[in-house]
Amino acid sequence: MAGVQQRHERAPLFAYIGLLLATAIGLTAVLERRAVDAPGSPHLFALVFLAGLLVAAEHLFVRFRFRGEVSSINLVEAVLAPLLFAWSPVVVVAVAASAPLVVAVVRRNEPVKAAFNAAQWALAAAAGAAVISFVRPGAGAPTSAFATVALALAVIGVVNHTAFAGVMAIVRRERPSVVIRELGPTLAAGWLVGSVVNALTGLLFVAAYEGHPASILLFPVPLVVQHIAYRSYAGARTDRLRLAGLHRAAGALSAPFELTDAIRPYLREVADAFEARAVQLILLAGTELEVHALRSGAGTYDCRRTPAGDLSLEAALARLTGPARIDHGHPLAPQLVDAGWKSALVAPLVDAGEPLGALVVLDQEGLEGFEAGELAVIEAFGRETGASLRKGHLVASILEERQKLAEIVNSTSDGMCTLDGSGLVRAWNPACERITGIAATEVVGRPLPTHALHMSGADGEPLTVDLTCEGGGRPSDVRITTPAGREVRLSCSYSVAHEDSERVLVIVARDVTPAEQVAMLREQVVELAAAEEVHRSVVERLQEALTPPPPTVEDVDLGVTFRASDPTSPTGGDLYDWQILPDGDLHLTVVDVLGHGVWATRDALAVISTLRILALQGCELGGLIEQADRVLAAGDREVVATVVIARYSPTTRQLRVASGGHPPAIVVSPSGAVRQLAAPGCAIGWPGAGSLVVVETQLEPGDALVLYTDGLVEARKDILEGLEVLVAEAGAAPPAATALELSDLLMARCLDGAARSDDSLVLAMRAGAMQQDVSWSLTPDPASVSATRRQVAGWCSAHGVAEAPVHEIGLVLTELLTNAVRAARTEVRCAIELNGPWATIEVVDDGPCWEPDLDLVALAPVEAEGGRGLGIVQSLAERLAVRSENGLTNVRATLRAAAAPADPHPAVDRQTADPPTGV
Repeated sequence: MAGVQQRHERAPLFAYIGLLLATAIGLTAVLERRAVDAPGSPHLFALVFLAGLLVAAEHLFVRFRFRGEVSSINLVEAVLAPLLFAWSPVVVVAVAASAPLVVAVVRRNEPVKAAFNAAQWALAAAAGAAVISFVRPGAGAPTSAFATVALALAVIGVVNHTAFAGVMAIVRRERPSVVIRELGPTLAAGWLVGSVVNALTGLLFVAAYEGHPASILLFPVPLVVQHIAYRSYAGARTDRLRLAGLHRAAGALSAPFELTDAIRPYLREVADAFEARAVQLILLAGTELEVHALRSGAGTYDCRRTPAGDLSLEAALARLTGPARIDHGHPLAPQLVDAGWKSALVAPLVDAGEPLGALVVLDQEGLEGFEAGELAVIEAFGRETGASLRKGHLVASILEERQKLAEIVNSTSDGMCTLDGSGLVRAWNPACERITGIAATEVVGRPLPTHALHMSGADGEPLTVDLTCEGGGRPSDVRITTPAGREVRLSCSYSVAHEDSERVLVIVARDVTPAEQVAMLREQVVELAAAEEVHRSVVERLQEALTPPPPTVEDVDLGVTFRASDPTSPTGGDLYDWQILPDGDLHLTVVDVLGHGVWATRDALAVISTLRILALQGCELGGLIEQADRVLAAGDREVVATVVIARYSPTTRQLRVASGGHPPAIVVSPSGAVRQLAAPGCAIGWPGAGSLVVVETQLEPGDALVLYTDGLVEARKDILEGLEVLVAEAGAAPPAATALELSDLLMARCLDGAARSDDSLVLAMRAGAMQQDVSWSLTPDPASVSATRRQVAGWCSAHGVAEAPVHEIGLVLTELLTNAVRAARTEVRCAIELNGPWATIEVVDDGPCWEPDLDLVALAPVEAEGGRGLGIVQSLAERLAVRSENGLTNVRATLRAAAAPADPHPAVDRQTADPPTGV
């Protein structure tokens, strides 16, 4: 029993073997007490000869397989017959048990298998001896003696088969009845016939031995002849079964039209032909293997894919170049056992020298045929399968190409029709139906309906087309009129082809009518583009006229952003003005006139101009709006406008705000605090126009003033909600943002997702000296380096640093941050400070401390992948220092933020020219 010790628990098996042996010993003891003498005259030489012949009979066997296990049909019963007839039960049982042990030593069988064989034959011999002992007739009755021996041999066969079924039930953990039922075909084919033949041979040996004991010398001859007959029968049976299965499998593989439908019945026929527990068909599919597997017992089938280049068992089997049996001793046997199989027959699938895969038969059962015959049959299976697969692939590819061609013909936008030799329409694709408006059922089998299409040439003259295969000079430019009255221009091509051994004319007609329409539309688009260019030029000039240039005021940054409610009308009633008054104050005005478009712009210009003139004339801020309302009313101008006016003194940083019905101005501090400057009043054009109060406040360095129109806060329908959004976004704005960046940011964030129906304008002013240092904290993520560099570049540009120094500052910062991010454990901090013409960068990380010798720092070679960072920093910086303490590494680099003097003189005051020493 191959592999029983490795695959099953041994305790039940040992108990079963012990039970068989104990039963044999007990029965033998009972028989010895009966002390019935055997009828013959036993001789020691005869006993030794028959014992040797019994060992030889163990070698003359025909194997059969069941559930992956191997057993055999041998000639032991024939040799046991004269032993039963002439010797005592103890002798018979001892010889029957010893012979399997001798064979096991010669074959090097496993101890468990040897023990079972010895116990099995001991019990069978004891059972046979019991029949002889209890049924033996008296002397002088040879016929009855032969019948008794025949009955004993029958009992021996039953005991043998029952013992084998029992051990299989233990090994497989199944009921004995199930095992016996599944062993039925093998019993009928081998054991039953073999037992009858063995019994007849045994009776012949008994008769010969009774006639003369020396006749035992002739016993080997019938044994060899019987063994040859067994082998021939087994080989003929298996070959007949395999060849019949080959024809059925070939028919199963080629019968269905679709190859995929044939694989499962094909595998079933192969399994039946080889009496196999499972069959696999491994097919090469590019870089993968397509494995089709059928288990004959359970009847399950599955298909899976696995990489063709891996180390799996399927990949190894697919790489075999010839038929092979894989069992004990083969290089692939360990993988086969790991997969749960005992043996395999493999045949490569090859067609025209091209490998297609492999056919694998797993764990054959039943009688074993000749090895050469098995390999020859499996190789024939492989050849037939390869040819059938290639034929199936060719048929599938032809059908696929025909399907693709049909899809192209049916889906193409070109009309395609074919005419036979007599001018009748044989094919009319869907595009022809769409172009002409005539269905295929109306024209197929009839002449081409030229009369219904009113065909004409490019000049409009009626056209007659030569529709014969031999004709020529057919027109390429054809115009038709469909039954629905639509005029269509066609570009036609003609070719002669062969179909069903007949020449046909193929006409391909492309509808080029849309192309003509596109050309006309293109001309119209060119004309519209020219008109749009004129309109754009006028609008740009109007915008330039409405946008006053920003005044230059020390320590003041101005910015404005406008967005029209209608993108096609870039002007509206929201306007602004900024100017410097004679006393040096900065005058800011934002006007929102009722209405949209050019007429609203005209009214807004009138308000702006009036306010500007009155301000220049010295009109007090508190009465400016009221005075402007009077001037406009005196000119019969019906204008309704809200106004906010701000006066800022750059020297004192004092801000005063007046308003006429306008939303409150806001002031944003660098810390993010926002305060509203509400100056109640009435709009221009309304009774009592003017500002009721003038709000005054003091701006600190870096504070930003924001004036805006109601379109910015009313876009969300609720003006209070819009005002809350504005205050929140202004407080969250970067403190280093320029005035223009601030106005752009507020416009974008306040109108994000809002339904705009009004123009919007934001005017921002940042007052006083701006923040001269800033810092960032970032995580040790390489992606944060580029983001921080962009923020630093924007901050430097906002503080007046030129483009070239900004680039050098960004390069130094990138190198220092890259090193810090790689070394840091949890956090990296960086800071930058502007001090006159110098910029100092400081980067701190909590990584391993290090202090390089800066005198030895040099640029790495060009071909090196790293090591250039610190060298680049030292080449750009005027001063570089590295300090490590308290678990932190601090790197500080100082470089110029302004251009150096063109001709530096030694007498330059180094107190201001030298870079600072720290941040």
